[in-house]
Amino acid sequence: MGDYLQDGGFKTVTEFTIKLVLPVLTIVILLFLGLILFTKLPFFIPYIVIFFGVIFISVYPYMMFEKRKVNIHENIHLFITYAGTLSTLRINRTMLFKKIAEEKEYGELAIFAERIVYLAKSWNLGYAKTCRKMAVLSPSKIFADFLDRLAAVLDFGEDLEVFLTEEQDAVMDDFENEYHKSMQNIKMLEDVFISLTISIAFAMAAALLLPLLMGISIMVIIKYSLFGLLLMDLLLILLIKGFIPSDRICHKLPILDPGTKKTIKSFMIIMPTSFLLVAILMYIDIFPFLFNLAIGFTPLIIVGIIASKEENEVFKRDKAFPTFIRAIGGAVTTRGGGVTSSLGALRVHDFGVLNQPMINLYRRLKVGSERFKAWFYFAGESGSNLINYFIHIFAKSIYLGGDAIKVAEIISKNFTRLISLRKLRLQLASGLRGALYGALLGFITTIYMSTAITHLLSGMFNNALQNAMTQDNMANLVSSILPAIPEINMIEVNLYIGIIIVVHSFISAVIIKLVDGGNKYATLFDFVLMVWMGAGLSWGIPLLSKWAFGNLGI
Repeated sequence: MGDYLQDGGFKTVTEFTIKLVLPVLTIVILLFLGLILFTKLPFFIPYIVIFFGVIFISVYPYMMFEKRKVNIHENIHLFITYAGTLSTLRINRTMLFKKIAEEKEYGELAIFAERIVYLAKSWNLGYAKTCRKMAVLSPSKIFADFLDRLAAVLDFGEDLEVFLTEEQDAVMDDFENEYHKSMQNIKMLEDVFISLTISIAFAMAAALLLPLLMGISIMVIIKYSLFGLLLMDLLLILLIKGFIPSDRICHKLPILDPGTKKTIKSFMIIMPTSFLLVAILMYIDIFPFLFNLAIGFTPLIIVGIIASKEENEVFKRDKAFPTFIRAIGGAVTTRGGGVTSSLGALRVHDFGVLNQPMINLYRRLKVGSERFKAWFYFAGESGSNLINYFIHIFAKSIYLGGDAIKVAEIISKNFTRLISLRKLRLQLASGLRGALYGALLGFITTIYMSTAITHLLSGMFNNALQNAMTQDNMANLVSSILPAIPEINMIEVNLYIGIIIVVHSFISAVIIKLVDGGNKYATLFDFVLMVWMGAGLSWGIPLLSKWAFGNLGI
């Protein structure tokens, strides 16, 4: 139990009880009492709250453990690259770990580096012994194996630069294997998501017949279906964000490239226009609910297209970066360490999409701008998350006195491997997009077909019951056997089904972008297309049902 809690970030059972168990139980009990005393929900709802509260307390340490492991796997490639470039400075082990600990964006890895320095120096444990102890505490096997190998090297006195240069391939191979595992996890979650979506669709199809059999209002079923689908969608998003390493394409720096500026500007203009159009269409109320939303949201597809183009531009910059960084490394070495003069000499060469950011970088350095700030602006103008991290590593290593050619070679090699892995992720995301569109198509078709059948059968049964009730000898018998069939308000039913489709479409579009790591504004492209798919089916399926059942004489 103690090891389980420590893996989750709790030092003792007492800390776990005070910080998690008591607050969660208090909230759950208050919700339980509130639902029982002040609401008229079904009796099982308050007990479901208690059930989820207990489950949350049980799995929270494991969730925290997985979160720490995912954080390490998201940054291990940056850690080993930075460690390799720092080793070219011929610095000692203390300075190596201190420099890594300063990089707070490395998350758990920076914390581990800080602890290693503290235990090795303040407690006089030595770096070899400390690395072995920290390897045991590491939630990541990749990092634990690296620390074990490092401890052995420190024991034998091997040259740190040689070791870290050789470790580039070893750690990147492990990172690549873990990356492939995360892709398999995404594929598994895709299958689960599609299966659950279809299952909920068929469950709703069966449940929509309950008004005919038990006299239950169809709106009760629709509302519970909306809640269940929303819960499933949110759970999948939490699983993707919590257990699968992210790989963002675009950075989150305050310095924006022209494409991102254009995307944000178009969003700020089109979004209010779109919502105003929706409000006008709703007020006029000429078209059905989903068509009003689809028409109103259509301008947002422009934002999605612009954002998708920005993603493609970032891809091009990423592909050009390894060649660019090798050229700078070679030029800096040739000119004896002069970064600004090396960039000036490189201006005559064509680096394609990186030409303008490079010229801007040279001008900032030439006029005496703060050098790290100049590189920071270069990263911002590239728009790339990978370039942001790797150019930061390059600049720090070079200005600290590292070997420019070796630094550029390490960065270029690891960067190229990351681009290859990202291509696999994008292929998987492309397959996921098709699968989610197919699942949404099946879901919408099933729901509208079931609703149409329920509506037609309800009309038939009501007519039959009314005819039977007019006969005195049949009235008492019919009323005792069959429940009263509630009248179905199709306008209200279509409204709630439309809400279900819009919510599910939006979350499906978000899931696609979480998987491929693309620009969040590009979500709007898939969202608008999915809403239009729902609008088309909301008109076509009922029409097809009436035609089919009319031909059957129903």
